[in-house]
Order: sequence, then C-alpha cells, then structure tokens
Amino acid sequence: MLNKIITEKYYFGIDIGTQKIKAGILRIKSPSDMELIGAYDHKIFGFKDNAVRDLAEFSECIHDTILELTKKTGMKFKEVQLGLGSAMMEARPTKTVIPLVDRGNKIISSADIKKANHNARLLGIKMDEEILHDLPQYYKVDDISVTLNPLGLYGRKLGVHSLMIVINANLIRNITKAFHEAGYEVVNVFSSSYATSEVVLSDSDKKQGCVLVDLGAQCTTVLVFHDGVLQSMEKISVGGDHLTRSISESIGVPFELAEEIKISYAVTSGSDKYRDEEILVKRDDAYIPVKRGMVCQAIEPIVGEMIERIRMAVTRSGLKDKIGKGMTVVGGGALLPGFIERISESLQMNVKLGQLNLPLRKNLSHTALFSPVIGLAQGGFKKTFQHVLLANNHLPWNKRIVSRVKDLYQEYF
Repeated sequence: MLNKIITEKYYFGIDIGTQKIKAGILRIKSPSDMELIGAYDHKIFGFKDNAVRDLAEFSECIHDTILELTKKTGMKFKEVQLGLGSAMMEARPTKTVIPLVDRGNKIISSADIKKANHNARLLGIKMDEEILHDLPQYYKVDDISVTLNPLGLYGRKLGVHSLMIVINANLIRNITKAFHEAGYEVVNVFSSSYATSEVVLSDSDKKQGCVLVDLGAQCTTVLVFHDGVLQSMEKISVGGDHLTRSISESIGVPFELAEEIKISYAVTSGSDKYRDEEILVKRDDAYIPVKRGMVCQAIEPIVGEMIERIRMAVTRSGLKDKIGKGMTVVGGGALLPGFIERISESLQMNVKLGQLNLPLRKNLSHTALFSPVIGLAQGGFKKTFQHVLLANNHLPWNKRIVSRVKDLYQEYF
C-alpha cells in the first residue's frame, strides 16, 4: 500500500546550528527506496546566541546555503523542513486525567485519547511557546492499568503522561521570516536531535532501551528511549565550542584556528604517546612549534566534565538499568579519537558512532555530522505520508460510516 500511494518526491532538510547551517536533500520513491542527493554546510551569519541578530544577514546566509546546494545537485525547491538545536528549546513532562463517565464504565474511544492528549498539552504549555513534539509516554486507566494504547479498554477515567518539546514562539517566527525573505517556505519545524534519533535508531533499539547523545557546539543533548518512546531529554551546557575555546586560550590562537587544530590533532584518550610530538601553528606572521600534548591537555578537563554530565543525565532518567541497546553518539565531538571509548568505559555501556538506519542508495560520509538534515528531510516525508493516508482512506463508504457510528457509540455509551 505504501508504494502505491507515494510517488517520487524530494525533501529538503536544513539544520540551524551555532556555527553552521547544514542542508541536505532526500529523493524518496517509497519507504524502502530513498536516495541522498546531496549535503552541504555553510558558516552561519546573522544568528547568534540562539536568536536572529540581523534579519537581512541571516536571510542572505540562508539563501547562499541553499544556492550552493542547488548548484551541487541541480535541484531547485521552495519548501524546507527546518531543524533547530536543543539549546533553543525545552523538554517538559506533562500529565492529566479526564473523566469518561459519571458512573459505570465505558469503552475508551479514539476521541477520549485525543481529549486527554489535548488537555495535557494545554496544562504543559506557556502562552509564549509552540509545541514542536508532543510525545505520549503512557496512559493510565482508572489509576490502575498502565498501557501504551488504551483504545478499546473499559474504564471510568483516563490519564496520560507525556513529554513535550517546546520553543519560544517569537523565535520560530523570526527564523521563518528570514527563510521567507530568502524566498523559501518552512513547512515543518522539528527538534534536530529528535529528528536525528528517527534515522540513527531502530524501532527495536527504542523498544529495548537506548540512549542518543548529540554533541552540539554549545550544548550536548541526551535522549533516553524505552518501550519505543522518548522518556527523557536533557541538555547539558557543555559542547564542542568549549573544547575549542580551551585550546584557543591554552596555546594563544584565534578561535577559528583552534577549531582546525581540534579537528586535526586533538585526542581524548591515549594522549601520552603524542605528548612530545610537535605541530606547527601559525601565530601572527610566523609558524611556531607547539607540543601536541598541550592540545590534548587543554581539552582533558572539559572532556571529563562532559562525560560525567552525560552519565548523570542517564542516571537521572531512572532508566539506566533498562538500556538494553547501549548508546549512540552523533555530532562533531563524536569524531574525536578516543571519545567513544572514554564514554563506554565511564558508563560501562556499549557505545557506537551514529550510522543511518535508512535504505539509502548513496552512502553519507560523516554521518555523525549530517544525520540531522537527513532526519529532517525524512520527517517531512513522514508528515506528508500521514496526510496522504488521511486523504486516501481506501475503506468503502459503507464501512467508513459503520466505523464512525461505532466511534460515536463508544463516545457516548
């Protein structure tokens, strides 16, 4: 049925980061036939400290990024799937209970579930916020039965516990306005970290329990899954920029040069063997020798803090003993030699570098860096497909009427 409904379409994902904008295009014929057309990143301008600082400059930056990807791929488009970093948003638990009948029992209908979810959203959101993701974790029937799907059960009251990912409404308005002025339409907005989880974690991983660590520039995001649902999302205010800044201050070079040194020479374990190795660093108009051990020493305290705070976030989730499928790490910091081994040793857990869990025809180099834009593009496809299903209800008209009458009966009786 999926292959019959879907025709070839292109989805464009764009991820707004602290230092760069990343973009990618997916061609999708069916859920089992996807092709990565291209990916590209561009230094960000006009956007700083998680806010639009210069609308015209930011809009031009967006336009230049998309134009370069267009040149690389030959593809032109107007609609984008937008992803934003965890530093801009908050994950918040919410819950509610609704009565089903005054007395007696009734069969829980889809309308009851929707009403419970709606009430939980109203209780959990503030006036100046937008909900990016509303994720019911479990339902309670009569304060006794805990279930992932209460549809069809008997009960007198229905409770729901959810996790909402929310963001400031004006921040989204300003960002989407920049896209509009660049000549593009934002169709959907996602959490980049959550979108990444959709393409690097399997359904089996999420069901048996797993952790995704997204190492961003300003913050690190720890997502814990169990029973197929996101149970905890915590952001840690330590990221790749902190490593770079420490190198910059330690050896006295500009931030941009320190970033290059970090990528080329930093290691997070076994640094003793590099202690006396010399690298040439440009300072002013001359090249000077610097011990590579100084680079490793500069980042060591921050790496230790980052790993400890990741461990504490997993512990606070209350699910450490239920993580059967280990941890997956994405983001630039995941590529630092020895980092994954350090986390594995500290948490006593199987840890791996993120790989795409998609049937792509073309492999993506640096999956840890570009997985967010692939997740965003696929997220746009999923939302489109949901609309296709609603618009293509293939039940005969008489069965649709019977189904609707049944829902109404369960709603009131």
